[in-house]
Amino acid sequence: MPGMHRHASCDGAPVTKTRPGQDAAIHGSHWDSVHGGYFSDLAVAAPLLEKIEAEAARTRAAVVVDLGGGTGFLLSQLATRGNCAGARFINLDSSAEQLAATRERAVQSIRTSVDRFSRAEAVPQDVRVVWIMRSVLHYFGEPGLPPVLAHLRRQAKNGESFVHQTACFEQACAAECLNLLYRWMHTGKWYPTTAQLRRMLGEAGWRVDDLSAAPALPLTAHDLSARYGIAEETVTEICAGLERKLGLMPGVLEVRPNRACAYLHYRIAVCTAV
Repeated sequence: MPGMHRHASCDGAPVTKTRPGQDAAIHGSHWDSVHGGYFSDLAVAAPLLEKIEAEAARTRAAVVVDLGGGTGFLLSQLATRGNCAGARFINLDSSAEQLAATRERAVQSIRTSVDRFSRAEAVPQDVRVVWIMRSVLHYFGEPGLPPVLAHLRRQAKNGESFVHQTACFEQACAAECLNLLYRWMHTGKWYPTTAQLRRMLGEAGWRVDDLSAAPALPLTAHDLSARYGIAEETVTEICAGLERKLGLMPGVLEVRPNRACAYLHYRIAVCTAV
């Protein structure tokens, strides 16, 4: 979990029953099959892993800390690939179930929350860290995003890297579409434009050195129904209403008779604490 206990983290597990609009409790290894296996797909993760490895090598980091790392998938892959020579791997998550599902012995688990942890809980002050994250920031909503980015910056030393895959959109109309979808499903999630994300990171003390595309996540009506406890027909109707309101958006929202799919766009941000 990213630290807000009513939510599940990106590397979670099977969907359980939930109230309409409430994110389902997602815990354990069964997450591998959720969303078509997106978060356990090595080809999907490869661009992010490569950016992390490059930053770890460039900064000679002694530790890689995954913020809201769930079952430890990313860190396990980094350990297996062996390109972060000598680095320790720390998975920071608020869910005991998620941490218990970590299989890689090289990954150390720390149970605490992304928005409240202190550096001293995770690493000594005098070691160099690469902070990483995938698909977590949207859990904090629009008002909560600047404070959490500022909190993360306070835990980092000048010059340390923050490499994260975050959902955001180049076009404001695409961001509006996904934000309306999640609002109409009565969730608290929020997605910025890339320009908004850059601005918020900068205001929090993170210099954005690189912002590159990552594979989009298809969100079918079936998946959203299971995740948020809403009838699949209702999700399809919501998507059809969005299309009527905003017009056709190929690659963002696709609605056909009895079928709907939205696409969550991702960017990989390589940032430096300044």
